[in-house]
Amino acid sequence: MTPREREIMELIRKNPSLSQQEIAEMLSIKRSSVAVHINNLSNQGYILGRGYILRDEPYITVVGGANLDIFGYTNESIVYKDSNPGHISQSTGGVGRNIAENISRLNLRTSLITAIGEDDKGKIILNELKELGIDTENIIILPHERTSVYLAILDENRDMELAINDMDIMDKLNPNLLSKKKKIIENSVGTVLDTNLSQEALDYLLKMVDQKYYIDAVSAKKAMKIKNLLDKIYFLKANIYEAMVLSDMKIKNISDAEIAAKKLIDLGVESLVITMGEDGSIYADKKNLVYIKSKPIKVSNASGAGDAFMSAYVYGNIKKMKLKDKLRFATAASRVALLSERTNSERFVLETIEEEMKNVE
Repeated sequence: MTPREREIMELIRKNPSLSQQEIAEMLSIKRSSVAVHINNLSNQGYILGRGYILRDEPYITVVGGANLDIFGYTNESIVYKDSNPGHISQSTGGVGRNIAENISRLNLRTSLITAIGEDDKGKIILNELKELGIDTENIIILPHERTSVYLAILDENRDMELAINDMDIMDKLNPNLLSKKKKIIENSVGTVLDTNLSQEALDYLLKMVDQKYYIDAVSAKKAMKIKNLLDKIYFLKANIYEAMVLSDMKIKNISDAEIAAKKLIDLGVESLVITMGEDGSIYADKKNLVYIKSKPIKVSNASGAGDAFMSAYVYGNIKKMKLKDKLRFATAASRVALLSERTNSERFVLETIEEEMKNVE
């Protein structure tokens, strides 16, 4: 940071609503010079967004997928190779985007790094994120690419039966583009990654950009991208299918999950949770092995539960909750998501999650 940039930072710190012209007049320099300095400060991660959110306000960076979600579900058992009466809904989604929204709803500053197309779907995602108060300055808009779409078919219990994702645009979020966001990532108090990112992007971030990385494995196939990067991971969230491919073992019950968790810790993961749906979840690190289970619940939509768990776990970690409280809080957050028909619930707030903790053992 140059002496002039320090002066600008001090002025903004005292009055974040100052315009570039006002700063220029106060420092007796050209407005264009102020614009250059502010751009440099933004690129270095000292200023986040147009609202002059300063780096001394702790923030989380999320790097991952953002897409339009289309959900269809039946009221009765699915009949294959036939037309099934049911309900279809549309909302914004993507693991990274969902986690960013949930963290923001918990009143933590959040900056999302993703790629969207310059199309109507991209505009819908961008406008909604801005309304949620999420920093969108680091979202990369690619003019000739399609914004991602996720199509899911749910069964009568609102559990996913089949999903198709059209996420080719994520391959464009390459190391070259991510290197321009390096300071933003490094200056955050933690960074969440999802494996919708390309292999090259994950390799670059985990090996070349210093951070505490929270990784969402997303799916069994996409989890394979991090199999050789386990020793770079601060926290891993995986379901049993993702944990099986990462640990190279079958998981049929809680005992198997505990063995798999220990194996992944031995392979270099610093801490992790293996989620097992209604059977609960297993947490492990080098010193602890904890089993968490919650009461039965009537599921409205299972799609956002994992994203909710990760968001709440990150919050608990930042707020330095005790381990058991943090796991109960994250599990309660997933219950809030399960009770909502939308992937991201408007009820995802501290008070609701804390109330739901009474249903977690």
